[in-house]
Amino acid sequence: MTLSWLVLVPIKSTRIGKSRIALDPGRRRRLARAMALDTVTAVAAAGCVGGVWVLVDDPADGDMFRGMSGVCVRRTGVVGLNDVIREACRALPAAGGEGPRPVAVLPADLPSLEPGELDDALLRASAVPRAVVPDRQGTGTTLLAARDAARLRPQYGPGPFAAHRCSGAAGLQLPDDSGLRCDVDVMADLAGVTGRYTRNEAGDLVSPATDRQGVG
Repeated sequence: MTLSWLVLVPIKSTRIGKSRIALDPGRRRRLARAMALDTVTAVAAAGCVGGVWVLVDDPADGDMFRGMSGVCVRRTGVVGLNDVIREACRALPAAGGEGPRPVAVLPADLPSLEPGELDDALLRASAVPRAVVPDRQGTGTTLLAARDAARLRPQYGPGPFAAHRCSGAAGLQLPDDSGLRCDVDVMADLAGVTGRYTRNEAGDLVSPATDRQGVG
């Protein structure tokens, strides 16, 4: 089953986000923006994706996506990741289209994501009503997808992968080194990152020894 997915990419204000990465605030903000740009670029290039909504609470974070093909920047009016996602899903009928809309959620810190990896996961997600992909540690959620936005039911918070599984989402197991599982929360997660914008910003923080694609 091939569906055209709408992908939601929520972005917490880069002024305060990624606080666990031990860099000065200015560089940390630039790095967070670079990771978001790599993530959204890969998502927009995936064949199964029919549109991308970047959900921002800081309008300045949305500026870098304006004019990007297939990408819509939307300002959030609520606080909290689950409420941000629910708000976006409620806005779908007003955005046009008939019938159930397949919707997926990705974090904005997947700088090694490849479009083909997302296509593969979304094709597999199409076979079930609701699916979830864990991060490398197996506790976080890097992809939540539902064939009908009304059934997305985000459960982000402590242990979100287990929470999504307990609420009925089918777990999709991908290789540990899949870019879809390689989110960046701390400095060590930058080892081997492949995204062009993130590599350019991270510079010497990136370890080429563990790069799965090489420098490019």
